Amino acid sequence: MGRRALTLRDLTSEAASEGELRERIVRELGSEFQSCFRCLRCTSGCTSMKLLELRPHFVMNMVKLGLVEELISSGIVWTCALCLKCEERCPQEVSPSELITLLRNFSFQREENVPEAYLKVVSSVLETGFIQEPMEVVSREFEEFTRESLGLPRLVGPREAFSENLIELMTREAG
Repeated sequence: MGRRALTLRDLTSEAASEGELRERIVRELGSEFQSCFRCLRCTSGCTSMKLLELRPHFVMNMVKLGLVEELISSGIVWTCALCLKCEERCPQEVSPSELITLLRNFSFQREENVPEAYLKVVSSVLETGFIQEPMEVVSREFEEFTRESLGLPRLVGPREAFSENLIELMTREAG
C-alpha cells in the first residue's frame, strides 16, 4: 500500500496524520476491529443510538476508511454509554466500545470536544478520589439525612498515591 501524501493540515500542525492515528488503533486493538462486516447488530442494540443517534457500525466503518480525525473532532464518541451491548451482540466478536474508548482517549489527549461534565468528573477524581462529593439525601417527608445521621461509616478517600499514579498514567498515555 502506498504512502499517503502530506496535507497542508499535516504540515501546519503537530497532530498525528489520519494514517498514523489508524495505525495506532491497529496497534492498540489489533486488526480484529477490521473483521466487522456491518451487519448492524451492534447498532440495533445500542442504547445511545436510540437516544443520541450513535451508530457503532458507522464508527467502525469510518475508522476502517481512515476517517479517524473526523470522528474525534465530531464529538460523537462521547455519546456512547459504554453499556457493551455492541460487543455482546457482535457475531464477529468485535468491540466497538473498545474502539470508541480509544477514540475518546485520543480526543482527551488533544483536549478536543471533551464534554465539560467529563472534565469535571476527572478533576473531582484527581482532587478528592470521588466522582462527586457525598451529599445529603432528602426523604419523601423532606427530612435531610447525612451518612453520619444514617449510621453509615465516613467515606475515606483513596490514598494520595492514587492521584499520583493516575496523573502519571495520564501523562504517559499522552506522550
